[in-house]
Amino acid sequence: MQPTFLGKITVATPVPLSTNATVRVCEILVATIPGLTGNIYFGGAAMNEGTLGGVMIKFNAPAVPGQPDNFILQTQYGRNSLRVSDYFIDASVSGEGALITYFQT
Repeated sequence: MQPTFLGKITVATPVPLSTNATVRVCEILVATIPGLTGNIYFGGAAMNEGTLGGVMIKFNAPAVPGQPDNFILQTQYGRNSLRVSDYFIDASVSGEGALITYFQT
């Protein structure tokens, strides 16, 4: 698998992981950043922090020491069938975000 490291995606409102609808991958890794103070949300375009509608996973504010939380979304059999632009990230504190890496076969 070939990784593409997007690094920290900083948000003020929900943003797509990519604006390029042609990028398809077999795996997306979302990791929190220790020391940030807000919650991180990963899901679709219609995410709503209040109701959690459209949210696939919510990360609570990470602790400063210790291992960061992470989530891996992957396809069966390693097929590049996940369209990166379909997935969004949001943060409860403007200017915070998460580390994103995606993998292609």
